[in-house]
Amino acid sequence: MTPEGSEEVEVDPEARSLAAVLLRSLISGQITNDQFEDDFPISSDPALDAIRDTAWLYYSDTKEYHLKGPERLHPDEKRAIIRWNLFLGRVTYSKFSRFLRHLFGMADPTKKVEDFDASGHYPVWPFISKKDYLFALRNPKRLSGKSV
Repeated sequence: MTPEGSEEVEVDPEARSLAAVLLRSLISGQITNDQFEDDFPISSDPALDAIRDTAWLYYSDTKEYHLKGPERLHPDEKRAIIRWNLFLGRVTYSKFSRFLRHLFGMADPTKKVEDFDASGHYPVWPFISKKDYLFALRNPKRLSGKSV
């Protein structure tokens, strides 16, 4: 179901499922940063590219290591990645594509900040709005045993 007047972007459920497993394995220290990068699915689903590119900000690619001990993530970082996992069970809308363009600097630079702010609520990224995020929290798919 999409909001009236919006088009769905391509969603790759199999690749999202694999990405969700890899994200959980990365933040729990079960796999290394290099294993995460090597196994992350290649897909035309724009959410996966955005999540992979953003995940890279949480570890260094200069060495291979597990996110454990002194290298473990801060609880706020883990919460953000858990939110991404929640998102991977949802359908995305065309507004998400606009949000990505602004987030990764592909928008008109003269209106970049204004357009970015209008395209979504960043604290709940990759969700567009707090309402969408809260709905997903109340209706989880990956944690409820339901399939995508």
